[in-house]
Amino acid sequence: MDEIKGKRVLVTGAAGFVGANLVRELLGRGSEVHALVRPGTDLWRIAEALSALALYPVDLTDPDGVKKTVDAVRPEIIFHLAARGVSPLSRDQRDILKTNVLGTFNLLEATSPLDYSSFVYLGSSTEYGTKSEPMRESDLLEPVTFFGATKAAATLLCRQFATANNRPVVILRSFVIYGYWESPPRLISTTIGAALNHRELSLTAPGYRHDFIFIEDLVEACMLTLKATDIGGEIINVGSGRQTTNEEVVDLIQALTGQKINIRVGEYPARPGDKTFWVGKWQGKRIVRLGAPPYAEGRT
Repeated sequence: MDEIKGKRVLVTGAAGFVGANLVRELLGRGSEVHALVRPGTDLWRIAEALSALALYPVDLTDPDGVKKTVDAVRPEIIFHLAARGVSPLSRDQRDILKTNVLGTFNLLEATSPLDYSSFVYLGSSTEYGTKSEPMRESDLLEPVTFFGATKAAATLLCRQFATANNRPVVILRSFVIYGYWESPPRLISTTIGAALNHRELSLTAPGYRHDFIFIEDLVEACMLTLKATDIGGEIINVGSGRQTTNEEVVDLIQALTGQKINIRVGEYPARPGDKTFWVGKWQGKRIVRLGAPPYAEGRT
C-alpha cells in the first residue's frame, strides 16, 4: 500500500495487543510511526521496534499533553486504539470513563485543525449489549458493561464529530480479537498455554459464544480503511460472521496441539458481557475483508 509509505501516522495505545500488531504493519509498509502510550506502560510488546518509531508517553486525559504531541507530530493518519477497561482487572470506572470518552474527545479536538486523510477509531462489539440476532451497525446500542457503555459513548462522539465537521473519522467495531501478542486471561492464549505446558484449564459453563477475528484480519481492515473514500462517520463491523463456543475453541486447540487438557468446566466465572449468542453481521460495507474464524485452515 504505497499511499502510506512515508506518511506520518499517530497510533494511540501503540503498546497494547492491537497497537503492537498495527505498529509492526505500519513500519513494514514504510510509514513514519509516532506511538502514543500511557506513561508507565510496559513496552514489552513493541520493545524491539522502539528504535524505528517515535515514542510519546502521554495520558489521553491530559488535553495539553495531547495537543502538544499532536502539534509536534502533525499526523496525516490517526489510529485511535487506546482504551481502558478491556481487561477484567481494570475496575476503576472513573479512569475507564475519562480515558475512553474524555480521552477520545481530547484527541478529536487536538487533531481538528489538521488536514488528515483518515482518523480510525477502534470500537467494540460490547457496545451492542445482548442481542438475539446477528449484530448490525444500525442496531440500538444497549451495552451491559461499563466498558461497553464508554466505548459506545466514544463511538457517538466520533460519529457526531465526523458528520458535523465533514471529517474522515471512521469507526471499526471489532468483535473478539485473538492472535499475536495477546496475553492471559484471554481464552485462546490461555488454552494454548495450558495445552503446551500441561496445565489445568478453568472454563466457563457450556454455551458461551463469541465471534472471533484474527489480529491480522483486523489490521488488514485498518489498512483497507485508508483506501476507502466517502466513509466519514460510518461504523463498520469487523468480525468473522460466525460464532464459536468456548468449548469448541478448546477442542480445536487440543486437536491441533495433540495434547489433552484437564478442563474444569464451570470453574471460570462468566463475565457480565459473556453471552450465549454473539455474532456480527455487516451491511455491505465496501472496505472490510471479514476475518477468518479460529478454526479455519491456517488460523491457530
